[in-house]
Formats: sequence, C-alpha cells, structure tokens
Amino acid sequence: MNFDSPFVDVRVGWQPSSRSSQALGPRLPALLLLTLLLASCGGGRSTGYADRPPSDRVAYTAWQEWTRYGRSTVVYGGHAGGYVNRSGVSERSEPLASKIGDYWSSCGHPNWNGRTDKPWSGAFVAWVMAHSGVPSSEFPRDARHGTYLAALYDKEHRSRNAAFVLHVPSAYSPKPGDLVCSGSSGPTWAHADARMAKRRLESNTSHCDIVTDVRGGHVQAVGGNVKNSVSMSLFPVDSRGRLAAVPGKTWFVVVEKRV
Repeated sequence: MNFDSPFVDVRVGWQPSSRSSQALGPRLPALLLLTLLLASCGGGRSTGYADRPPSDRVAYTAWQEWTRYGRSTVVYGGHAGGYVNRSGVSERSEPLASKIGDYWSSCGHPNWNGRTDKPWSGAFVAWVMAHSGVPSSEFPRDARHGTYLAALYDKEHRSRNAAFVLHVPSAYSPKPGDLVCSGSSGPTWAHADARMAKRRLESNTSHCDIVTDVRGGHVQAVGGNVKNSVSMSLFPVDSRGRLAAVPGKTWFVVVEKRV
C-alpha cells in the first residue's frame, strides 16, 4: 500500500518525418498536452504527498525533523487503522538516539536520550517550540503533555491575548502549527470549572502531535515517540476539516497556535 502521489512515466522517441511540417498542424494540441503533462510531473516522479514544506515556522521545524529521520508515516481512517506506510530511524539507533538527548535537554534532562526507557513525545513538542522561537513564557518546556496543556489552559484564562487556545476537537478545524491531542477520555475538561479542567488536562492527556498540513481529507501531524521514531500520522477529517473518529484514539483537545 502506497500513499505517495502517482506519477506518469512518459517516453518520447523522435524520428524524422518525410512529411511536410504543415502536417504537424492538426497534431499541435496533442504535443502541447504532452508538454504540459511533463511540466506538471516535473519531468519525472512526484516525490510524495508530504513534500510541500509548511510555511508555519513550528510546523516546518517538526516537518524537518520528520524528514531528517526517515519519514516514518502512519495512516489512520477507513481500513487503514494505524497502517505503517513507511518506517523511519529507530529511537535506539543513531543519529536519532542522540538527537532525542537534545529534545530532553530542552526540558531539563540532558542525560537522557533515545536509549533511556522514557516516553519522549512531550520533550519533542517542547524542543520544536523552543527551536521555532516560541518563548518558554508562552509554551512551557515540560515533557509531560498534560502539564503543558494545563499551563496553556491557565494562561488562556488569565489573558485575553493568549498565544495558545484550547478547543474541543469537534468545534475547531486544526491548521499547521496547532497541536492535536488524544486522551484517556473525551473532552470533559471543557465542561468543568477551571480547577477541575486543569486536573483533567493533566491526568487524561495521552499524546500530542504537531499539525504540518491539512489536505486530501487528512490532517498531517508529526510527533515524537510514534512507532519508535519521529513519525507523521495521517488523521481523517470531516467536511468541515474537524478531526474524525479513528479506532484506538480518543480525541481530547486541539490547541490553536496564535503566535
């Protein structure tokens, strides 16, 4: 199964013709079509559905890491159900194992790396934010998804100009640079008082990915510690661009990035 864009292999052989050049007249539209086809294909193979670099800085930083470590890709929706379309560099293999040490360093754990038996998906998000120029005052450098989400929620409720805003997944369409997060329960935090909402965010968040693109009926989102690598997940969306239900995942919150 391959989700890369299809390509057209066109072979042209030119042979001199004894007929007058006037005979080419009726054939010009076909030649023009062939020229346009070759131009649209770049003269060869299209290199994939995710080869368009994001313009958002946070999304681009995550996209670069995904590209650097093998483009591990996981597809959800329909009959895919978490199908691994492509595998990337393992967390225990170099150079990713050492780079994960950089992710941990951004959260205050310089001695941990990819061989440390600890989940590093939150550290990856914190590192991406730091290396995209988002200050720690706007996004906490914490390796636990629940902890930074609770802090973002608190900032949102204390400021009218919060850099990040939390949404119920069914009420907001994610865009590049946003976070899509799953949890152990549904978005019950949204219907609780502030104190209980923070507790639920801290205790129920399972994982967050960084959105890099939305097209082809899918959110493309990059996360760390997914299939033991930096992986892109393709999550289906509905006609409004909202996250659709997928087996094995419970959508918990979508974080809108406004900086």
